[in-house]
Amino acid sequence: MSTGDASEQSLPQKTNTVNGKILRINLDGTIPADNPFPNNPVWSYGHRNPQGIIVANGIMYASEHGPSEEDEINIIEKGRNYGWPEVTGPCKERDKDFCALHNVKDPIWSSGNNTIAVCGLDYYNKEKIPQWKNSLLMVTLKNSSLRQLKLSDDHKTIVETKTWFAGEWGRLRDICISPDGKVYLCSSNGSDDVLVEISKL
Repeated sequence: MSTGDASEQSLPQKTNTVNGKILRINLDGTIPADNPFPNNPVWSYGHRNPQGIIVANGIMYASEHGPSEEDEINIIEKGRNYGWPEVTGPCKERDKDFCALHNVKDPIWSSGNNTIAVCGLDYYNKEKIPQWKNSLLMVTLKNSSLRQLKLSDDHKTIVETKTWFAGEWGRLRDICISPDGKVYLCSSNGSDDVLVEISKL
């Protein structure tokens, strides 16, 4: 599960708190013995506000809100630090000492000098919509769109991005993919929310 910093920016870098973390917990509520910190649910830290998580190709991907810039897609690794609040987006020249000292992992994608309010995330590799094969699909609130993030053959980098359905259904909160390859989007507009099924482009 993911947790935001809850407006307590001093806590994401502290592994003895749950703020700004990806947590790994057994289904019965106990803590897995092979977690990176003993008797601790923390799997990774230094997050601002993770929104979507998907495990595909043996890799965990997470979408995350930046403050006023640098929304991110991260590959989540055991015990790794993702920098917040000291680092926003990729490690820059001003961050190099902190990043080196604290084992900070760069995102594989960021929104640059703005935010699009990234939300739900899934991985598409079905035949029904061939244009989306081997892509992360992510919905956004601020830009009210679906973002296709095409992955490299090793699934560790993003080689192409494309925006779909901008503004068609308002703020998009989450996405899921059916076993037969249909894509479902749900909005977060308030009184006029919709659930959309996509089976072809």
